[in-house]
Amino acid sequence: MTDFKVLSLMLLLVIAYDAVGDALRAKGKQIPHHILEVVGVMMWFLILVFLVRGKLEWHDRLIVMYITLRIAIFDVIFNVIKGNKWSYVGKSSIYGMVMSWFTNLPKVMESGQLIWVVRAMALIWWVAWFITDGGGR
Repeated sequence: MTDFKVLSLMLLLVIAYDAVGDALRAKGKQIPHHILEVVGVMMWFLILVFLVRGKLEWHDRLIVMYITLRIAIFDVIFNVIKGNKWSYVGKSSIYGMVMSWFTNLPKVMESGQLIWVVRAMALIWWVAWFITDGGGR
């Protein structure tokens, strides 16, 4: 397995741990949240150690991989663990307020319908780059 794929999968785990930890914190379960927070920080540290020692090679495209994967899966994992509808988009952030504004448009029943287009595009991009080692060619 290439360095690009290893780092992409490590970033996947970081995002998943972060989403689960945040959902547990939102449910009032502080101790499991803190444990997952420590695991997440340790994973970032491990990535850094591997990069600094030359065990893995850094690719700038991994920044895009992290962002697209976070868009694609973070909210889904968070909502499922927290007990929300899996397509739920809150209204406490600018992002949520903008998406909620679209519910006023005809035939749009909830903001979660629109965000799935963005999430699907992000996930397709991530999978395509994962398969091609970030080449996309």
